[in-house]
Amino acid sequence: MSGAANTQPKRLLIAAMGGEGGGVLAGWLTSAALDAGLWVQRTSVPGVAQRTGATTYYLEFLPKMGTAKPVMALHPAPGRVDLLVATELLEAVRMVKLGFVTPERTRLLASSHRTYTVDEKSSMEDGRLDVEPMIATCRAFAAEASIFDLSKTALGVSAHLNSVVMGLVAGSGALPIPLESFRKAIQSGKRVSDANLRGFEAGLALAAEAVAVPDLRGGAKPANQPAVATDEVQALEPTDETGFLPQEAAGLAAEGVRRLTDYQNAVYASEYLEHLRRISAHNNATPKMLAALARLLALRMSYEDTHRVAELKLRQARLSRVRGEAKARLGEIVDVKEFMKPGPEEIFGLLPKSLGKPLVSLAERRGWSSSSLPMKVKTTRFSGFIRLKALAYAKRWRPKSLRHHEEMEWLALWLRYVEAALDKMPEATIEIVETARLVRGYGSTYKRGIRNWSLIETEILEPCLFGSLSCEQLADAVLQARLAAVKDPDSAALDKVVTAFKAVARTTPPSASAAE
Repeated sequence: MSGAANTQPKRLLIAAMGGEGGGVLAGWLTSAALDAGLWVQRTSVPGVAQRTGATTYYLEFLPKMGTAKPVMALHPAPGRVDLLVATELLEAVRMVKLGFVTPERTRLLASSHRTYTVDEKSSMEDGRLDVEPMIATCRAFAAEASIFDLSKTALGVSAHLNSVVMGLVAGSGALPIPLESFRKAIQSGKRVSDANLRGFEAGLALAAEAVAVPDLRGGAKPANQPAVATDEVQALEPTDETGFLPQEAAGLAAEGVRRLTDYQNAVYASEYLEHLRRISAHNNATPKMLAALARLLALRMSYEDTHRVAELKLRQARLSRVRGEAKARLGEIVDVKEFMKPGPEEIFGLLPKSLGKPLVSLAERRGWSSSSLPMKVKTTRFSGFIRLKALAYAKRWRPKSLRHHEEMEWLALWLRYVEAALDKMPEATIEIVETARLVRGYGSTYKRGIRNWSLIETEILEPCLFGSLSCEQLADAVLQARLAAVKDPDSAALDKVVTAFKAVARTTPPSASAAE
C-alpha cells in the first residue's frame, strides 16, 4: 500500500495575484524539491482577474525511484489537490468554488487579508464582501485549514509576502521536503536574502501554531488601508452631549461629533447635534432609525470635497504608512507623488456660490462637465506640499462655497422627507434615511448617486408624502428603488422599479384611516 502511495505525486496549487512574487515562490519550492532529490514539475497559468491579475502555479512532487522519468500532469484537476496555498482570502474562496479544495484530501493554507475587487470599490454602497462566511466556507471544504493574516505578518517583519508563505508551507509538513532544503532555496537569491529569511522564519512561527485564529475584522481590512476609513462611522462611547439619544445612536453620534469637529469645527458639529435633537424629539422616532440617521448624517455632513482630500493626503499617519509600505529605513527619503484629476464641479465648487454657479453652468453649456484637470503633485517636496496645505487650510471658507451650499440644500431636502415620513408613514422612515447611502464620494460616483436619489425623490417621495399618491407601499418602494440603484448605477433597473411603483400606487385604494 505504501509503495502504491509513493507512485502518486504530491500536488500543490498556489493561487496568487500579480505583484506578490508568486513566480519567485514557485521557483523556491522547485529548488527545495530538487535539493531534496525529488522529481518536480512546475506550470503556471497567468490570467487577468478582478484585481491586479491572478496567476495559478501548479507543482507536482514525486520521490525518485529508478531511472525512469515519471509523467506528470500539466494542470491541476478538481478533487486531486493535496495542498492549496492562497495569498488572499477571495482567491482561496475562488479555488474552493472551482473544486480544488475537498474535505477528503486538501489541506488549505490561506491569508485572511483582503485586496478589494473593482466591484467592491465601485459599489454605490459599502460593497465589501463579508469575511466571516468566506472563512467559514474555506474551513468547511478543506480537510484542514490554516488561515492567517499573512500580509500583516510580512509587514511586521519588513519582508515580502512570498517569503512568509514559503515558511508556512515548510512548517506545515505537507510536502516531502526537509526544512533545510527550504532554507537553502530561500537563501539562494542574491537580493534581499535577509528580508526573505525574516519572512521565512515568521512563516515557520505561524505554522507552529496548532490552530489559526484570525482576527476577522483585521483580516477583512488590507494592511495597506488607513486605520480609520474615510467613508465609515464607528461607534464610540456615548458622551454627555449625545445623552438625549438611545445608546447605539448616542455612540454613533459621539463619533459623528468627533468626525465633524475634525472635518470643520465645533460649531459645525453642533449643527449636526441640533438636527439629531430635533428629529429624536418626534414620538415615532425609533432607536434603530436614530442610529442609522446618526451615522448617515455624519457621513453626508463630512462630504468629500477638494479641501478634505488635500487634508487627508497630508496626514502624518498616511505619510508614515506610505513609508512603512515602501520599507524605508530611518533617514531615507521617500517621494510621494499624488495623482489627481479634479473636474469643473470640484474646482468651481470651491468658489462662493455667486462665482461658482455661473462657471459650472458655463462648463455644462460648453460640454466640459466630463473633462478633468490631471495633476501630479509631490507632497514630499515643498512646492507640492504647500499647494495641498493651502487647499487644506482653505477649509475655513468651506461654508461659503458653492459645494457646501448645494450639500446643505440636499441635506435639508432629505431631512424634510424624513420628518414628513415620521408624521405620515413612520414605518417608511428608516428606508428614507437609508437613501442617503446612495450619495457618496466625488466626481462621477457622486453625480450618479445624486441622479439616482433625485429620481427616487421626485417620483416616489414627493408624490407620496406631499402629493396624491398612496403611501401604503412607500417603505417597500423606497427599499426596492435603493437596491435597484445600487445594483445598476446607470438607472435602468431603478427606472423599472419607479414605473412599477407608480402603476401600483395609482390603482391602490386609500386605506380606511386615510379615508377617515
